[in-house]
Amino acid sequence: MDTTMVRIGGALGVLSALVMIPAYVVGTPDRPIDTTEAERYYSSYSGFVTANGVVPILHVLFFLFFLGALAGLLRRADGDRTGLASTALAGGIVFVALTAAGFTAEVAYPATLVRFDELPFDDQIAPLLLTIASWFYHYCQVGTAVMIFATSLVVWRTGVLPRWTLVGAILGVVALLHTWFPLTAALSGLVWIGVIGLVLAIQGAPTDG
Repeated sequence: MDTTMVRIGGALGVLSALVMIPAYVVGTPDRPIDTTEAERYYSSYSGFVTANGVVPILHVLFFLFFLGALAGLLRRADGDRTGLASTALAGGIVFVALTAAGFTAEVAYPATLVRFDELPFDDQIAPLLLTIASWFYHYCQVGTAVMIFATSLVVWRTGVLPRWTLVGAILGVVALLHTWFPLTAALSGLVWIGVIGLVLAIQGAPTDG
């Protein structure tokens, strides 16, 4: 396996985690509990569209390259003996697909107001879309947890990554708590992606032998 491509994938994993910082500075769709807070959440429509719509495109793009590098590394180490590499890949795909769906639901309404500036704020549609986005994010963390657990099992079996990365399995458990602790759970997944990405960027692909 090309160690340069693994390092590039790892570096993009780090960037994938970092570019999400603006989105979390804005907040999370779980926070508003009434229509007034929903409007306040969307307060700067153009800024919101940039932070939660445009910038996260890079998160999705970079993550896919990271996922490809990670899945390739796991498959090289574990082969087809357990299917864990494919499981990690499937978990990553679920994570990124539902995350993108959540971004879309969250940004759809403010993007509409930016595009059609004569429209007034709708206190029914906005909370509905925020709730839909929240549930996309809840379910996407199932994919995060699967990706983390499957990767940790391959590391435990093969040592393809440093053994200390097994501690990251705890972050998979935290990710599953997204329904109750959304920001903490979401950040746990990003921390794992960033740390594993950094390991890949430094280590590259292990040599045969």
